[in-house]
Amino acid sequence: MIEFKNVYKKYENNNNTAINDLNLQIKDGDFFVLVGPSGSGKTTTLKMINRLIKQTSGEITIDGKNIDDFNLQEMRLQMGYVLQNIALFPNMTIEDNITIQPESLKWSKEKRHQVAWDLLEKVGLDPDKYAKRLPNELSGGEQQRVGIVRALASNPKIVLMDEPFSALDPISRNQLQELVLKLHAEMNMTFVFVTHDMNEAVRLGNTIAIMRLGHLEQIGTRDEIVHNPKNNFVNGFFKNQQNDDKKLKLIIDSQDCQQVDRQQADLSEEDNVSDLAGLLKIQDFVLVKSSDERVWKLTTQSLLNYLARDGE
Repeated sequence: MIEFKNVYKKYENNNNTAINDLNLQIKDGDFFVLVGPSGSGKTTTLKMINRLIKQTSGEITIDGKNIDDFNLQEMRLQMGYVLQNIALFPNMTIEDNITIQPESLKWSKEKRHQVAWDLLEKVGLDPDKYAKRLPNELSGGEQQRVGIVRALASNPKIVLMDEPFSALDPISRNQLQELVLKLHAEMNMTFVFVTHDMNEAVRLGNTIAIMRLGHLEQIGTRDEIVHNPKNNFVNGFFKNQQNDDKKLKLIIDSQDCQQVDRQQADLSEEDNVSDLAGLLKIQDFVLVKSSDERVWKLTTQSLLNYLARDGE
């Protein structure tokens, strides 16, 4: 179990209190999500677990032992860490990227090879095709799968994930959310996941901690958070993000789009307006399939028309 006891983090150069009297417990095997707006302290909290950031006061323990009493290198080798920017080594093959920590732990070459092959298969990347490639030969979603695999390769007890999917398009993000849920169910590890997206938090987290300005506003299961928000901030934070999740059916029904003669589509009418907005950042139009199997072409103008009408 990971436990924070009366933890503070203050930065002397700007007199800013990033974490203010934080008390929480993360149980073994949990999928624990830290969520909140920018500046809430969620990433600072995550980085204090592996001592990338040192608390000003208070105590952080893992299985009852103060993290300051661990050998830093040994402790980090026993933790997985997944970043938003992936940070694969560009001149190393995918297999070599995956096995960095096992090599530091002096695993045999044969064992490292087997672990890389097994994990690539788990995340849907054929090792015969991908193991010897370089990172720049993979898509962003494929690179992030490798980043996840690298964090799991040493069979760590704790895996830290710092907004790992926020830079991805909606389709890749949804696929990887499903993937980490699958991996968590299969592997006896504690996942600590940071996000600013309440919907992602509710989808992934067994336990959710909502933060604001360094304070812990509420902690509980997804049902407790959704149905029994502790205060106006929690209630408003969740509802404001829910407003972004109106279904694309609303745009189709309003005829702010054009029917096209296609079979394949990027999204369905039950996907969210926020997913459409994400895809329109990287492509000129999005194809959406309605429940009657017709396909519609939605553009940025379709989205703007909907938002203007909805704002009224």
